[in-house]
Formats: sequence, structure tokens, C-alpha cells
Amino acid sequence: VPADYDADGKADAAVFRPSTLTWFIAKSTGGTDIIGFGSAGDVPTVADYDGDGKADIAIYRPNAVGGSQWWVRRSSTASVFALQFGTSTDRTVQGDYTGDGKADIAFWRPSTGGWFVLRSEDFSFYSFPFGANGDTPVPGDYDGDGRNDAAVFRPSTSTWFAQRSTAGTLIQQFGIAGDIPLPSAYVG
Repeated sequence: VPADYDADGKADAAVFRPSTLTWFIAKSTGGTDIIGFGSAGDVPTVADYDGDGKADIAIYRPNAVGGSQWWVRRSSTASVFALQFGTSTDRTVQGDYTGDGKADIAFWRPSTGGWFVLRSEDFSFYSFPFGANGDTPVPGDYDGDGRNDAAVFRPSTSTWFAQRSTAGTLIQQFGIAGDIPLPSAYVG
């Protein structure tokens, strides 16, 4: 689960060990943090949810009683907040969709192609359709405006579809059958 956990602008090597529910973070500034956080079956959903420039340890619990749960351990205060949002078949797509400098809790529903975003500003949510069953969500900032854009990779045609917030929809064929998309920011 690599991310910038110490706000130095560099990704830190990190792993979540499901067998012990432990996070190991090798900081690029030196030292290793070892933190217990999570439960069996949890999915890591690391992002900067509190806007302090540091990645926050977070998990998505798809099979919680009453619906899926998100648990976030804020790096700024080490406090934890949890909320229900989503169903067990949803795919996490957290990121800053609103441009406020904080990651929004978000998921993509494969059965409908619907995106659901819980705003970090006020915890209201909005949704919109983009993609189809069989697509793979690959959100990222495809237009460089500082906001996550909804995007999907369609394996059947090796085509990327990105709904950019400022530059319109991008449709780009790239890859071949069997390729696995890798969403992230590798260049800056």
C-alpha cells in the first residue's frame, strides 16, 4: 500500500499484513511505523482523508453487518472515524473528486456502472453513471486539475474511458487482451 505517509512528497513503501492485521510503513525519511488496524476481510483504502498531506491508513469492510463500512485512521490526530457507505460488491475508488485537498470516500458499483462519492466537506453524496458491468474502475487526475476523474478500463476492447472534469471525455485504446490497468500517478 505505497503512499506518502510522512508528507515529504515521496511514496513510502508499505504493506498491510492480513494475517496479523498489521501495517508496516517504511518511511522515506527514515524509520518504520508498525500499526495494528483492521479486521479479517478488510480491504486497504489509503488516501489523505484529512488534508494534512499525509496518507491516512484506512480500510473498507465489505461484509459488515448492515452494509459496507469505511474505517479511517486520521494521520493528523490518530483518531478513527467509521461510517457505512456501499454494498459488499462495490469497488473502492477513493480520491479527491471535489478539489478541496481531502480524499472523498467513493465507490463504483460494477452491476450498474454507478459512481457514488461522499464529499469530505459535508458528508453529502452524489452519484452518476459512468462505465458498464465488466469494466475496471481506474480513477485518477487525467486532466491535471487536482481533482480525481471517473475512469474505467474495458478489458473486452482494451479501451480506457475517462470523464475528465475540465477536458471532456477521453476514449483511448491502449493495451491488449489480458492486460491489467494500473491506476496511479507515476510521473509528475
